[in-house]
Amino acid sequence: MRKAGELLVGNEIYHLRAGWACQFRDLSNGRRAIVDVYLPGDVIGLDTVLLTRPLKEILTLTEVTTEAVAAEDALMNLMAYRPTALYVIWLLGQRKRRADRFLAAISCLDARGRLAMMVLDFYTRLRRRKLIAGSTYNLPLTQVQIGHYLGLTVVHINRVLRSLREARIVNLEKHCITILDLEGLTSLAQNEGMANSSGARIGGRSAPEIGLPTGKSAL
Repeated sequence: MRKAGELLVGNEIYHLRAGWACQFRDLSNGRRAIVDVYLPGDVIGLDTVLLTRPLKEILTLTEVTTEAVAAEDALMNLMAYRPTALYVIWLLGQRKRRADRFLAAISCLDARGRLAMMVLDFYTRLRRRKLIAGSTYNLPLTQVQIGHYLGLTVVHINRVLRSLREARIVNLEKHCITILDLEGLTSLAQNEGMANSSGARIGGRSAPEIGLPTGKSAL
């Protein structure tokens, strides 16, 4: 169990059982950019396993519960367990598609479209993993962190949230997101493909049903 605001470091990968975390980059001009947001069920540190970069710059956004797998020889161990290997492949594919959508949104969408993309992405991922049943979910990011994620100022985010609330599309109150018009939200996000990914399955089972090998102690 780790508290909100802690950094995840070390030569391990983490299966996020509960809570939210993010990956960030501190830029040379002193600003911070959030480049990915991890939800329950995600695996953090796959880059470490693939030896592309060390695990760093991962910040917990809430209190989190994780399972740790030592990065040393982890790739062979994971691939020897077929359900987990499929899950890792699926996660890598999802991460690549998410990065592509994020880049397209930052490049092409206005502020309303970017915010809609973010809200819809989190909603779809949480629904796919059966972590929510309705149109409401908790969003632990502050408006400053949303700005770091979407490349917007807090003033701009406030203005956009107010306009979406007045249009009865989305309401954000005390970190609680309520989607009032899913069709309108999807239209704002320009149907980047997130809504269509909710039914992804692997080998006849939904991806969230496939996990890491048991026997790893929770942190």
